[in-house]
Amino acid sequence: MYILLLTIIYIAFISLGLPDSVLGAAWPSMYRSLNVSEGSAGILTLLMYSGTMISSMASDKIIRKLGTGLVLVLSVSLTAIVMFGFSMAESFETLCLLALPYGLGGGCVDASLNNYVALHYKARHMNFLHCFWGIGTIISPLVMGSFLAHGGAWTQGYQAIAWFQTILVAILLCSLPLWKRESNTDSHSSTDTSLSMKSLLSIPGVKASLAAFFCYCALETTLGLWTTTYLTTVKGTDIVLATQCGMLFYVGIAVGRFLSGIVSEQLGDIKLIAYGVMTTTLSLCALLLPGIEGIVLYSLIVLAGIGCGPVFPSMVHHSPQITGTNGSQLLIGFQLAMASAGSISIPALFGLIVNHLSIALMPVFCLLFTLLLAVMILKINQSILFKKQSPIHH
Repeated sequence: MYILLLTIIYIAFISLGLPDSVLGAAWPSMYRSLNVSEGSAGILTLLMYSGTMISSMASDKIIRKLGTGLVLVLSVSLTAIVMFGFSMAESFETLCLLALPYGLGGGCVDASLNNYVALHYKARHMNFLHCFWGIGTIISPLVMGSFLAHGGAWTQGYQAIAWFQTILVAILLCSLPLWKRESNTDSHSSTDTSLSMKSLLSIPGVKASLAAFFCYCALETTLGLWTTTYLTTVKGTDIVLATQCGMLFYVGIAVGRFLSGIVSEQLGDIKLIAYGVMTTTLSLCALLLPGIEGIVLYSLIVLAGIGCGPVFPSMVHHSPQITGTNGSQLLIGFQLAMASAGSISIPALFGLIVNHLSIALMPVFCLLFTLLLAVMILKINQSILFKKQSPIHH
């Protein structure tokens, strides 16, 4: 039962990854066919992650009422419907209308499964969980790139991904009896949350943790959304090749999380986060060097993803150490809300920079958030050490 339920959770995280990377891969083709500006992708991400933020903050109440299994089925079903909607859209306005439910579909799933794995599984399982998210983010650009390479339209790529989501819905429907058997444990743990938002923020390390999630997702989403356009505009890469290479960042994330899962028990969450931030920082600095192109360019994109790989899952797995198990669902829900806020605001801000300055500034822009993330990680680590050393710590 333990392994079977974990397998279902992994499958659900593939479905979370599918929609996250497809927009960045398809955007160079989309904005031309829709006759909108290059920076308009920021509007879509703003709407998408607004939906994710709303559903993340409401996740605790929704999961207690419906149960984790049913929330999974309904959320993945919603994303499948929206993907079909994207495949039939003929205007940017239609995409904007679909973008909010696009985000609503993922927020509850993300918060509930992250908390469940943080409480019931080891650090390696958390990294492997997010590795499966990475697999989903790899599949989408591959599918989209395949259609574009053979003369197809971006709408066909969205339709294929929608069918993939539909298959996942069928699998999750079959898994509902497994979640019903776990419902007593889930309801016990989720109802024992007495923290208010005010008391949550008073816990040492919580504010730094929320800021860290904001900074990390600002970094990841900006790189994921704009890398393909950066390759075509700044590096002169062919649009089909750039669409396929855009997935390299997500390949790096998946590889980074797989490797982290192997060594997580030896290194621990904090070291994995530190090594990841350093790796991404070095790769972004190298992108600024003159004459970077070809295999070296693509390797740096992969390396940036490898560095990002362990950061998010390790921060989530570390969350119960900040608040204790009773407050972890509330904290993780708000962490993911802040993650969504970073994903909403920063790529949209960079969209304005693209329109008014240049997309060539992407490495510098992303470096700013790696440095801010490093500062927040140091603050979290200091607060955890302080609590461990304090004589009143329980």
